[in-house]
Amino acid sequence: MLITQPLVADARATEDVDAIVEVVSLARYHALAEQLMAQGFRQTMADNTPPFRWYWHGMQLDLVPLDEKVLGFANRWYQPGFEAAATATLPSGLVLRHLSAPYFMATKLEAFKDRGNNDVYLSHDLEDVITVVDGREELINELASASPDVRQFVAHTLRGVLRHTDFTNVLPGIVSQSTRTGLVLQRLTQISEL
Repeated sequence: MLITQPLVADARATEDVDAIVEVVSLARYHALAEQLMAQGFRQTMADNTPPFRWYWHGMQLDLVPLDEKVLGFANRWYQPGFEAAATATLPSGLVLRHLSAPYFMATKLEAFKDRGNNDVYLSHDLEDVITVVDGREELINELASASPDVRQFVAHTLRGVLRHTDFTNVLPGIVSQSTRTGLVLQRLTQISEL
């Protein structure tokens, strides 16, 4: 939904769906889990699988609660992103609420710093950030007009990514087409200077 340049959208298919859910307690989350299971969703008991991860016909759904108290972790950008959600209408007519591009960037960069340990080699969250930078030409303008806290967090975090000694070596393997590496690096630099 955030990729607006069709050639880039075709280059990297997503393997999962991330969703934020507003539940006020663990009991309510368990009630939601029962509804998911009734629809055919399943969880695995494999080691290191987070408690919010669900599977349905090979598709992965990460259903994370807004409130840290529910499952014991949080992302500080979930609540403001949830409140400022954008909408998209699918061809079927279903209307989806989703994070705006600036809040998507903030949530993914927060996850990159936290669970991703700033690992430019293995972070899927950083891959998601790069994919949006690569495939959304209007992102710089959106971030420039975003709330100051989101804009400053994204810019500050990307400055750190750009300073990482291995980042420029890793970037060509992340972008949709290696010929776009220079463009993506230019956009990242522009965002980091906002």
